[in-house]
Amino acid sequence: MPKSGAQAMGAWSHPPKAAGEDIQQTCDQVRKAVEDKINGGQPFGQFNATLFIEQVVEGWNYRIKVQINTVTLIRIQVYQSPFKVHDGPTPPVLNAVAADGPLNDKPF
Repeated sequence: MPKSGAQAMGAWSHPPKAAGEDIQQTCDQVRKAVEDKINGGQPFGQFNATLFIEQVVEGWNYRIKVQINTVTLIRIQVYQSPFKVHDGPTPPVLNAVAADGPLNDKPF
């Protein structure tokens, strides 16, 4: 997980950053929850993180733009705890989903 030390605690990072492999892994871990919530449990054609901002709290909140097919973006908000469970990191938790519709530049 990227952990930016330059931003103030509780502030969202700006401008949005390009999503890398670590953010994509976070998205992959909540994909099923997103599909259940907005797609009736059916898989999306794709699920590719594109941009994100983060908020440092007791852990990290991420707002991530995810491309779910060739023309549609959604925005998800995910919380990642800094605590570990006995067999590794605590999995991320999906907090919110918002549909943007056709590819566009809607703000986070």
